[in-house]
Amino acid sequence: MAEDCVSFVFFGSDEGAAAAAAAAAYNKLSEGSDGWGNEIIDGAAAVVDEALSIIRRTLTGLQMLSMFGGRKVVWLKGATFLADTPQGLRSEAVQQAMEDLVAALGHLPADTYFVLSAAEADKRRSCYKKLCKVAEVKEFSKIDISKPGWENELSALAVRQAKPLGLTFSSEALNLFVHRVNESTRQIANEVAKLDVYLGPERRQITAEDVDLMVAVSRNGIVFEIARAVENADCNRAIRLVNEQLDNGEQAVSIMRAALVPMVRNRFCASLLMAEYHLDPTDYRGFESALNKLPLHARKLLPLKKDGNVNTFGLINAARSCRGLKPAKARRDLQACAAADRALVSTGCDARDVLHKLIVSLTATK
Repeated sequence: MAEDCVSFVFFGSDEGAAAAAAAAAYNKLSEGSDGWGNEIIDGAAAVVDEALSIIRRTLTGLQMLSMFGGRKVVWLKGATFLADTPQGLRSEAVQQAMEDLVAALGHLPADTYFVLSAAEADKRRSCYKKLCKVAEVKEFSKIDISKPGWENELSALAVRQAKPLGLTFSSEALNLFVHRVNESTRQIANEVAKLDVYLGPERRQITAEDVDLMVAVSRNGIVFEIARAVENADCNRAIRLVNEQLDNGEQAVSIMRAALVPMVRNRFCASLLMAEYHLDPTDYRGFESALNKLPLHARKLLPLKKDGNVNTFGLINAARSCRGLKPAKARRDLQACAAADRALVSTGCDARDVLHKLIVSLTATK
């Protein structure tokens, strides 16, 4: 935080990270004060009148001096009316009230500080633009799991959350953890805290078994769990997970192309490359370096991300899971996957039956 700044705003789609940063700022600003003058105001508003009341209370808190003098800190926590909503900045009354609040921030009494945290903020509004001029504003966005490299970003975030607790992940545990959780910092922190309590002080390394037992599977994580069940030749679990998704209204072709096709394609490529070039999937950097040194005709086999770069993360996971998979079996799996995909989009076959038969084929040992 800038030393000469007295107002701080934290917001973004990663609400947990924004709230944590705001809490840290509030605690730091409160150091050395007697605490009597400090105030935390709940910013949740369901209707316009509630939003107006909260803003008026915040203005009053900022303009009133501390009871015994000295530093005063006001935290408007979890404000819900900065977004483009009927009870937020879509309302002219709320817009005007926010304009008044922002104007007051430019003339705060001496030794008075302001912290604001919110999930969303409409950057198009003039009050937001003025807020950026009188306050230090920081946005926290969730990791975009639709973009290349999200696994590495999420891995780094998980490691950062675990480090202060003295926790470390095994490579298998980190891979499983990343694919189970969603991109919310708050959920990741909660899952790491659960693991911390579960392990106790005597054990500090998280294993894949620990993650499997303790970490809840997010909606996005189901895709990974289906693929993982097939990789582990756990036919019953894979079919149960697929049935759950179908019963929840998920389309069979979506399950096929999100969970099964990428996994089967990566295993086919990995099995060929390991058989021909003896790649070692135990070392990520070494594996990545070996991929870059492959001859041109071999590099054409490599699966690519949307940006055209090699999907090293997906390929090394496939390589680790298919060490006993012979290229001939991997080729048959790829052909079975292609046939099932055609059946889903061009025939009247029962979709559930198509997926069940494919999973039985993929999990067969020979």
